[in-house]
Amino acid sequence: MDIKHLSLRQKLGQLIVTGFPLGSMSFEFVELVKKYKVGNVILFSYNVESRAQLTRLCNDIQALIKEETGENAFITIDQEGGAVTRLPKDSFHMPGAMAIASTGDSHNAYEAAYRTGVELRDIGINFNLAPDMDINNNPHNPVIGVRSFGNTPDIVAEYGLEMIRGYQDANVMCLAKHFPGHGDTATDSHLSLPCISKTYEELEKMELIPFKAAIDAQVPAITTAHILYPELEEDKIPATMSKRIITDILKQRLGFNGLVISDCLEMSAIKEEYTITNGAIQALKAGVDLIFISHTASAVKEAIEAMEEAVLDGRLSLGRVEEAVAKVLYYKQKYTSRVMSKQNRSVLEENKKYAIKLMKKSITYVNNQKGPLPALGAKPLFMGCKAYRDNNASRNIDNTLSFSVYMAKALGGDSAECSIQPDEDEIQKLIGRAMKHSCLIIGTYNGYVNKGQIALVSRLAKLKMPTIMIALKVPYDLDEVTDEVYKLAAYEYSQMSFDAICSIL
Repeated sequence: MDIKHLSLRQKLGQLIVTGFPLGSMSFEFVELVKKYKVGNVILFSYNVESRAQLTRLCNDIQALIKEETGENAFITIDQEGGAVTRLPKDSFHMPGAMAIASTGDSHNAYEAAYRTGVELRDIGINFNLAPDMDINNNPHNPVIGVRSFGNTPDIVAEYGLEMIRGYQDANVMCLAKHFPGHGDTATDSHLSLPCISKTYEELEKMELIPFKAAIDAQVPAITTAHILYPELEEDKIPATMSKRIITDILKQRLGFNGLVISDCLEMSAIKEEYTITNGAIQALKAGVDLIFISHTASAVKEAIEAMEEAVLDGRLSLGRVEEAVAKVLYYKQKYTSRVMSKQNRSVLEENKKYAIKLMKKSITYVNNQKGPLPALGAKPLFMGCKAYRDNNASRNIDNTLSFSVYMAKALGGDSAECSIQPDEDEIQKLIGRAMKHSCLIIGTYNGYVNKGQIALVSRLAKLKMPTIMIALKVPYDLDEVTDEVYKLAAYEYSQMSFDAICSIL
């Protein structure tokens, strides 16, 4: 398509990615496509009911956007595996990045990505917002953690490149995120604005290494971080809005000529500090090509209208807009026009089996010098808290799955749920219960932050009973406790990881 013949609104619509909170297209979303010519979608868990439903939804999205814009849609999703998964239960989920790296074989990263990519294409999703190429060099990072392949640049580069190659071979667009690095922060940019005070030379020796490797391997897209880098950008604006970081460093200094993508502008790091509309305009000016405003239709309308006004009054260059549109359409031509043959049921079942096998392989017996894991005995006791996620105002507990209850039901024995941060009274009660059992199995979840969990394990270890500690998210929990206990790293709180743990125990 000759973009010169597109209206300004049609051009800007190609640069926006948004979503809707239903299992079918909402009225507000349809209006965005028809009136504002929005050309791309992001899918979340609330859009997903089943594999068949998701396939129908992707077909409906493509038909509407093709009819209204003349171009296919990027249908994007965050299917990293592990802690960040969106596909339905009757599909499959691969383990996350750190779990895959724990296997010691980077070909597993290729296989996980290729099999996931084939499944995405079969459903109708053409753009996976993965892998995460951040180095988790700050153990207290609240948002990256197990989404990273590890805490060294070489591990992240090796496994990340294999994953990129797997997605590419499956004909799925992918990316590297979050440039120039989100690993060394103790702040979640979903909730507030992080700051990393490293010089370019310091970043070059650590955070930039995986991104340079991805660029050399021709990764098609890179996502920017909503993080302040005061040594790179003297103005108080995050990387997403910085021309010095996006154009001068990423594009010119590092030679990246692919698609530059913003993280979602509705994250608090942008929304609360700069506003979504200002963030969109400044991100485009900085060199970002594709803008994510993932949730709110009114925010998309305001952003497009503000960008139109900025072009008309000269604050935003039409040339910069057309450069971004040309790049978006180039990658759409490359990735959205290909049609994969439908996989048969046996392929889907084989991929499910592979995911389970890989999960079991990823679970790490950390202090295996102790010898074989102890027998559970006649009456084991399983303990642990539920998973959670922090937000601005509260801690959201996930009540859909309980480690202790699930394990006791699967393996026999008793269960004792504990709180995320057990106090002395709760610890004493749990110790009292433990005395009546043959083996103690404790699942921790971010215990290195929630020290009450560590205190519980440490006190139980003093009972001199067979005790197994399982880190159900970051493995750093295991470093907090004496080697008197047997230690397993499982990397994720999910039914698949629980099943793998069951088979090991």
